[in-house]
Amino acid sequence: MHPVFIVEGGTGVGEVAQHQLELAGFAVRTFSIGSNVIQRAERGRPALILIDALAPGNAALELCSRIRSTSSLIRTPVVFLAVETSVEDRIAGLEAGGDDFITGMLGGPEFVARIKAVIRRFARTAGPQSPLSLGLLPASLATGPIKTGDIELDPSAMKIMVRGGEVETTSLEFRLMYYLTHFRSRVFSRDELLDAVWGMQYANPRCVDACVRRLRRKIEPDLARPTYLKTVRGAGYCLAA
Repeated sequence: MHPVFIVEGGTGVGEVAQHQLELAGFAVRTFSIGSNVIQRAERGRPALILIDALAPGNAALELCSRIRSTSSLIRTPVVFLAVETSVEDRIAGLEAGGDDFITGMLGGPEFVARIKAVIRRFARTAGPQSPLSLGLLPASLATGPIKTGDIELDPSAMKIMVRGGEVETTSLEFRLMYYLTHFRSRVFSRDELLDAVWGMQYANPRCVDACVRRLRRKIEPDLARPTYLKTVRGAGYCLAA
């Protein structure tokens, strides 16, 4: 198993998380928030990166953004940890590219179960990844290239081309776009998308909102007037035909 990286920001949550994960059999490597985590991760290929959300200043958000801008790590899951934090802090973490935000339960079996769930969702395969290989999306979905307007998806390579150029996406971003593309014009609630794409019913619905906003920044020609990813007030999201 690839190791789990923990980036400690001085609050002590990293030490608690390390103890729990090592008891569960994980290989864990810890780093301080100011160390060269990016370079270490490029070499070590972690299964997951946990970041102390309450590191001084904006260090945690900046680190997550750097991970998301590093092509070799863009599909490595990132989870923020904090004993207690505000809704605004959690939203900021998800907007920065975090895939989950775990608070309050940093010890015991539920914490380990959450970590295992995240790793399962992002499980790597030896060859090219396919959303179907992750066991989350319906096997009936087509596996060939899919085109919608100026956007083309290649499921076998997990690539999205927008107006002829490739845009880099996280695994979650790709799976969300892949799912909505197959059901164009159908409106899905946040809970329905969590079940179908995230594969975990207890995830925060704000994860969906943050993922949609990140995708819009990558695919929409005009963020003020989305062409593709539409919000249906009081209902959820859909991909316009």
